[in-house]
Amino acid sequence: MDMERDEFGVCASCGAMEGMKHMRNCEHYPKPALDVGAHYRWEIRRRITDTDIARGWVRVKLDPYRICRVAGVGGGPHEHATKKLLRGEAKGHEARELIREARACLDRWQEMLDEDEEEAACR
Repeated sequence: MDMERDEFGVCASCGAMEGMKHMRNCEHYPKPALDVGAHYRWEIRRRITDTDIARGWVRVKLDPYRICRVAGVGGGPHEHATKKLLRGEAKGHEARELIREARACLDRWQEMLDEDEEEAACR
């Protein structure tokens, strides 16, 4: 890695000397490998009872709210859009109507973010 050092061998970005570790905010600090699949590795743990073992299976209800909680999806329009997409056409809605409803949730979420930015700029 090509880095600028002064005449004493000190990193110009963070001040680390030769052989020392760079500071976290330094451009030369080693970046961790990006885990592109991390958002798919959710887990939920549940205590298994003797009855579950005897039966051979465990039931975990996967309703949209539990999935959102496990996936770290906060409330509000983000959760609402996720719920609609998870529900799919199960409530008798056609695919195009489902897309319109989910898009409306996402549009409102974007409006809320814009409103928050405008409010913060006025402070």
